[in-house]
Amino acid sequence: MAKPRVVTGNSDLIRELNRFLVLDLIRRKGPISRADVKRITGLNFTTVTNAVNDLMAEGLVQEVGLGTSSGGRKPVLLTLKPDARYVLGCELQSAKLVVGLFNLVGTLVARADLPMRPTDQPSAVVERIARGVDRVLERAGVRRDRVAGLGVAAPGPLDSTEGVLLTPPNLHGWRSVPLRAMLEEATGLPVVVEKDGNAAALGEVWFGAGQSVRDLILIIVDDGIGAGMTVGGRLYRGSVGGAGEIGHMTIDLDGPRCSCGNYGCVEAIASGFALGRKAHELMRRGVESQLAGAGEIGSAELLAAAENGDRLAIDLLDECGRILGIAIANTVNMYNPELIVLAGRLAQQSDLVLNRAVELGRSRAFSVLSQQVCIRRSTLGEGFLVAGAASLVLSQLLQGPVDIPPA
Repeated sequence: MAKPRVVTGNSDLIRELNRFLVLDLIRRKGPISRADVKRITGLNFTTVTNAVNDLMAEGLVQEVGLGTSSGGRKPVLLTLKPDARYVLGCELQSAKLVVGLFNLVGTLVARADLPMRPTDQPSAVVERIARGVDRVLERAGVRRDRVAGLGVAAPGPLDSTEGVLLTPPNLHGWRSVPLRAMLEEATGLPVVVEKDGNAAALGEVWFGAGQSVRDLILIIVDDGIGAGMTVGGRLYRGSVGGAGEIGHMTIDLDGPRCSCGNYGCVEAIASGFALGRKAHELMRRGVESQLAGAGEIGSAELLAAAENGDRLAIDLLDECGRILGIAIANTVNMYNPELIVLAGRLAQQSDLVLNRAVELGRSRAFSVLSQQVCIRRSTLGEGFLVAGAASLVLSQLLQGPVDIPPA
C-alpha cells in the first residue's frame, strides 16, 4: 500500500480527492474517455485533464485506443495499467494458509499454499507468511518495490485499526497478537489486517458478484460461520468493528454453547464443526453413518459423506440450510441489502445447503424485501478469501476516501 500523501492545504486536498475520484471511475468503468469521466463525475475538463495527467505520470493509467465518435474526433480511451503495481493477499485460517499476488485489475499472478495447523504459534506463522511472500514474488518475477502492500484476512475477533488478533477461537494460544506489526517487520511491506468476513465482502465488491452493487452482505458457511457487509461499496464495521456477526445471532435460547460463550448461536448449530459434534452425538446414540470412526468431523467430512449418499450427513446439511435460511431472513429484514453472497465450502459445494437456505430465507423474510434481494453463491470460488485480502490494499491504493457517483 502506498504511503498516504501529505495534504498541506485545501487546494491540495481537493486535488487529491479529485485524483481518487477519477482513478476509481477509470478502474470501474474503463475503457472510458475523458469526456465520460467529466460527465459522470461532474468535474470540469481542466480538473479531469490534470488528474489524468497525474495518474499517467504515476504509471497507474494508460491510453488504450480510440472510442466511438459522437460527431467529432474519436475519443482516447483510458484504463488502469494492470502491471503498474501489485498487491499481496493472505488467507489465514486455523487449517489453511494461502499467499497470493494480484495485479491492479485483480488477476491472480502467483499463489503459494502453505502448511497450517490450529496449534501453530504466531511467530512461526508470520515467518511462514514471509517465506510465502518471497516465493510468489520470485515465481512472478516481481520486485518488492512494485508491491503496494499485504492484506490479511484473519479470523476474528480482531482490532483492524491496530492489526491485532484478539482471541480467535480456533487458533490455540493466540491472544492479543500484534499481527500487523509482526508482518511489517518480517516482510518490509505495509500490512492491513481485517476480519475474514469483511475482507470477503470487500472482495466481492472488487472482483466478484458485487461489482455493480452498493449494499451487500456476505456470509461464510464453513467450519465456522462469519459475515461482512458493505454500504455504498465500502466496508461497514460498526462502532467497534463488530458489525456482521451473523454467526453469533441467537437462533435457539436453549441451544448448544458457542465458542463466543453464548448459547444457541447460528455458528453453534449450523457450522461444519457444530454439525460434526452433532454427528458424533447421534452416532453414540446408535445412528449408523459412514462417519463412524472419524476423528474431528467438519465441513470436508460432511460434504464427502453426503456425496456418497450418507443419510446422516445429508440430514445435517439440510439442517445447516434451514438454520442458515432463518439467519438470511432475519438479515434481509434488518438490513435490506441488494445482494446476499454465500461463500465457504458448505454453501459453495452443497446444492442442498444453498437451495434450502435460499428457499427458507425468502419465505420467512418480509415479502416486500425478499422479492428485491438477490441471493447467490460467491463467484470467486475457493479463493474468495485471498482475493478479499488483496482487495483491502487495492481499496486504499485506488479508491482512497471518496465514493464514485452512479453512472
